[in-house]
Amino acid sequence: METKYNRWLILGATIIVNVCIGSQYAWSVFAMPLGNLFGWSGPVLALAFTLTFITGPIVMTAGGMLQDHKGAKFNIVIGGILFGVGMFFTGFISSPEMLYFTFSLIAGVGGGIVYAGNVANTNKFFPDKRGLAVGLAAAGYGSGAMIAAPIASFLIMNNGVLDTFKIFGAVFLVVILVCSLIIKAAPTGYRPEGWQPPVAANAVSPALIDKNWRQMLQDPRWYVMACMFAIAALSGLMILAHASSIGQTMFKLSPQIAAFYVSLIAVFNMAGRIIFGFVSDKIGRPNTLAIMFTISACMLFLLTNAASYVGFAAAGAGIGACFGGAQAIFPSLVAENYGTKNVGVNYGITFVAFGVAAYYGPMIAANVAKANNGIYTQAFWFAMVLNVIGLVITFGYKMLDKRSKLLSTNHIAR
Repeated sequence: METKYNRWLILGATIIVNVCIGSQYAWSVFAMPLGNLFGWSGPVLALAFTLTFITGPIVMTAGGMLQDHKGAKFNIVIGGILFGVGMFFTGFISSPEMLYFTFSLIAGVGGGIVYAGNVANTNKFFPDKRGLAVGLAAAGYGSGAMIAAPIASFLIMNNGVLDTFKIFGAVFLVVILVCSLIIKAAPTGYRPEGWQPPVAANAVSPALIDKNWRQMLQDPRWYVMACMFAIAALSGLMILAHASSIGQTMFKLSPQIAAFYVSLIAVFNMAGRIIFGFVSDKIGRPNTLAIMFTISACMLFLLTNAASYVGFAAAGAGIGACFGGAQAIFPSLVAENYGTKNVGVNYGITFVAFGVAAYYGPMIAANVAKANNGIYTQAFWFAMVLNVIGLVITFGYKMLDKRSKLLSTNHIAR
């Protein structure tokens, strides 16, 4: 008897789970209260955010292997328990080392395992709307900060930062486990009812597209793609890690208003995942990336010259949208180039680029601000130049991609 899947219901539950683990992006709301409570410096606090995501390549690869062999539900249960427990026990910390262990390691690893399963499962359930569906799932992740930031700010004011971590951990654990009851693993070769893969002149058979991670790393396109991913992620991570601090130090916002701006950036982070994911289905992933690099570079230029909170809001929104778009495009790009059979592991390996960005983006900004009395301008210039380089690299990728497809077509013809 053939199993029927309500893939849209599964996607809905996936989005809710991703909202929970996406609360990690609201880190800047927690950072200053922790610094005030314990007297920790900016770089010490930034390292917590960096460690949360720098472990991403290892966690995403391990999570991808679990998903490919055990299914998405297994990832969500195991990862969700780790995430909730890690957040809860962050409420008992008294040293940076304890913060790194509970928030960055336990909760960070748990969130990565959950996300690896969700991304791969969504790719498999939506071969017909891959950019849009992955964009929606990624939007849940991006919207975590939008929802968590104002709630966290309110709870911190009334209960303190440590109790806020305890509340978040307990609530997230329950919500994730409930959603895991709805989510099902996509079967191998799943096709929506009535849908057939489009046949193009240069189409490559699925048997040839499906590659393992070793075969993927033999493809020159992967290295170019990884460079684009790192550049696309760096600017967003730099701003997200320090958004509240940037608002308070450079634009003289109160903590509560700064938290609102964190949520605003998160809204556009979420919207960018949906919009750019949808656009990439229509005009192609490389063309969409070229647009994103251009927008991000322009917004960083605006941020270096912003004289008021209006410029900060506009620049943060644009950078957040482009960062979000990257989270929708690159999982789809990996699936299209190397198939869905091993997409969990393949995207996990590709996530090394995100890990590089997670280290350099927040840490460069933290050290620049420390050396310049809280002014981040030099870091913004650095990120802007990288986005211009990313735009150039995108055109190189398009040439390599065209050549790769031509060679594959000729091979099939022979």
